[in-house]
Amino acid sequence: MTLLETRDLSLRAGSALLVENASFRAEAGSLTMVIGPNGAGKTSLLRAALGLVRTEAGAALIEGRNVREMTPLERACRVAYLPQQRPLAWPQPVRDIVALGRFAYGAVPGRLGDIDRAAIERAIAACGLSELADRSADSLSGGEMSRVHLARALAAETPLLVADEPVTALDPRYQHETLSIFAGAARKGRGVLTVVHDLALAARYADRLIWMKEGRIVADGTPRETMTPTALRDVFGIEARLRLMEGRLVIEIEGSI
Repeated sequence: MTLLETRDLSLRAGSALLVENASFRAEAGSLTMVIGPNGAGKTSLLRAALGLVRTEAGAALIEGRNVREMTPLERACRVAYLPQQRPLAWPQPVRDIVALGRFAYGAVPGRLGDIDRAAIERAIAACGLSELADRSADSLSGGEMSRVHLARALAAETPLLVADEPVTALDPRYQHETLSIFAGAARKGRGVLTVVHDLALAARYADRLIWMKEGRIVADGTPRETMTPTALRDVFGIEARLRLMEGRLVIEIEGSI
């Protein structure tokens, strides 16, 4: 099932064309990663696809409906979005922040139904936050807060999860744990669309890769189909070797060209 689709989507900021004629699909049961160098348009693509910015041309659809025809509440019930910047207005207990993921269903901290509480506890456990659940957010490290915001998005239990660079602030252990959570969500039938900079993680965890360069989608397919030395040279400007190890694609970066 197609959860999110863009058709020839273009986005401009002044004279700069940030996204040009971008078409892709995010499917249920698939972990799709957007990769590309800095300034390639990855964040702009996500924001445009979710209807968070006004586009110049094309269309974006969530479960077949044009995002422009959906209210913010309708969209929030279908897609949980985890942006790069996640400001916290005031210190709150971790559990209350995670509970904000249930807001689209009418839940607020202090007035939670059994379904909401169960979803919140599942998200807290999945992100390894059980021992921190009653801590104030202002006592946490940056990496711990990244996991709190991830738990908030997971608690929504929407059909589609969209995350922009969710593992950037995490140490290697939690990078792998986060992407394992995403992969597990996909195996259970949810769609996951995320931006990742680490090519080794992309090669290991992604079901599909969307490659971007200079605002355009230049490749779309599985890691084995699209991740080649030529593509890495053309898109990222690096020399790399690829090999299979125990059925997994492994990338060895040798340096820049």
